Amino acid sequence: MAMFLFPCVSLLLSLAAGHPSSMSCDFACMAAYVPGASFGYMGIANIGATSGATCAIATDVPTEGFTEGSSYTITVTSTTSLAQKLTCSSGDIGGSTQVNTDSTTTSQTYTWTAPSCDSSSSASFRALCGAGGSIDEMWYAEEVSVPCTADAAGTAVYANGAKTLFLYSLGTAIYRWLS
Repeated sequence: MAMFLFPCVSLLLSLAAGHPSSMSCDFACMAAYVPGASFGYMGIANIGATSGATCAIATDVPTEGFTEGSSYTITVTSTTSLAQKLTCSSGDIGGSTQVNTDSTTTSQTYTWTAPSCDSSSSASFRALCGAGGSIDEMWYAEEVSVPCTADAAGTAVYANGAKTLFLYSLGTAIYRWLS
């Protein structure tokens, strides 16, 4: 009997002491997890009622936007040492659109590779920070969106963005004037 109970108790404890990685949830699924929303995994009834520093996303993507195929740093931080789940709407984080930490941390850096883009492209990031068991917290990070660096004609602007855009525009104007 004891041999039967031990695996069952161990299984129940591992489910209660889970991390965000123990739930299957992609970028679209993560939209439902906002402050105060019902959660129901890992013994946690609701997402924490606030966002902000409790779980936050930061990027090094320039304000002008990302460049197709380039790599950028996405950092998820929390005020308490928690596990993390990070998802992106496009591009990839280590070959996937979602990544998890298996241990708790207050800060984790990920490398994101930007997708192909045009003037209407953007990418967004969503994250959860939390843990079950003795911690029993789950927090939502405010969604972060970044635009693609592209000109009005839909041509992606590469290194030296403003200079490249200016030269492209000047070249287009000269071409049209000569035609």
